[in-house]
Amino acid sequence: MKRLFALFLALILTAGIMTACGEEQATAEETIATEPPTEAETVVSDEMREAVAGMIEESLTGHDCKGAVYIVYRGEEVYSGGAGKANKAEDIDNSADVVYHIASNTKQFTAAAILKLCEEGKMTLDDTLSLYFPEYTVGAQITVHNLLSMQSGIPDYVREYDDNGYEITADSDILIAGVGEDNSFEENRAALRDWIFAQDLLFEQGERFSYCNSNYFLLGEIIEKVSGVSYFDYLGTNFFEPLGMETAGFMENYDNPGATVAVGYHRTGEFELLGYNGVAFGCGDMMASPKDLYKWTVALHGGRVLSGEMYQKMITEHCEGDNGYSSYGYGLMINHTATTPVYFHTGSIPCFLSCVMYAPQLDFYIAVMSNYASDSILSAASDISGEFLQKIGMIPGL
Repeated sequence: MKRLFALFLALILTAGIMTACGEEQATAEETIATEPPTEAETVVSDEMREAVAGMIEESLTGHDCKGAVYIVYRGEEVYSGGAGKANKAEDIDNSADVVYHIASNTKQFTAAAILKLCEEGKMTLDDTLSLYFPEYTVGAQITVHNLLSMQSGIPDYVREYDDNGYEITADSDILIAGVGEDNSFEENRAALRDWIFAQDLLFEQGERFSYCNSNYFLLGEIIEKVSGVSYFDYLGTNFFEPLGMETAGFMENYDNPGATVAVGYHRTGEFELLGYNGVAFGCGDMMASPKDLYKWTVALHGGRVLSGEMYQKMITEHCEGDNGYSSYGYGLMINHTATTPVYFHTGSIPCFLSCVMYAPQLDFYIAVMSNYASDSILSAASDISGEFLQKIGMIPGL
């Protein structure tokens, strides 16, 4: 998956270099189209849309992909569609209006919630975990910043490590005492918390990057302790409702009779634990449509979610990732090789894959969601992005 997505970003990188050469780079807020262009200002012609649609459908078919694709360029919806069925029994097609499990794309919402609480003076990024979890014996060594930037040294509950604390595999069926498929949300959360607190740390805090769902699980719990309301209610009140994200919710308590929710097909066995009640809490339990994720993306990068100071902390490259082409901010990956900012995240949870990317200076957004878990969805995303940017003249012919 990492190799395929590296290709995807390489194509966007090329576009960024072409548009940035000889120009002073603007801030993200200055480059985002806050309103769709008028008819007279249309950026993408009807003929181009038809060509793009044909290209996307051909790519999805060629990669045997089942899922949704949503592309917006400079405020214009360029493509909204997909392939395969969101619900085979009810004969519902996959589309950008359908609700999917977004998996680790949840992390940017959790990070933004923490930053909002900091903005309100209710906590700080330097707070140690001992303040929130006094029973955690090494909590005084670990800060909120360490959790957000994936530099805590805490082991991930869906990964195995070698003797030096480096990841061996990210799809292991780790057995965690007290965590079960039939347990309640509260039972699994308590057992998972106990497991995290019983583990030895992998490395000294701030020493390096190590992707870890445990970090964002704990951040979800901190949000509840600081705000005094549930994590679900905090995100709903502060993000979903103000931004009109009508389809957004969580796998543990999703209740939206008006939404069409994709059924998951093709379980691979990977990250099976994340499908249990409460286990993906704070790190991967959100659900939303690609269209609602666009509302979130332009609001976040357009200064309508956080103050300028906190937004900058979120998009700062706090540490280099382990994939050779990106760094990690807070809940966002950043292509550190590009001359224009590219913010993205991928996600994987039983039956579902997600890929959401935004390049502010291009004002280019793409979301690809799959309810038929297969790495080919990211290969399709690579092809689609590259061919679209080629068609509109942002990158040369390949």
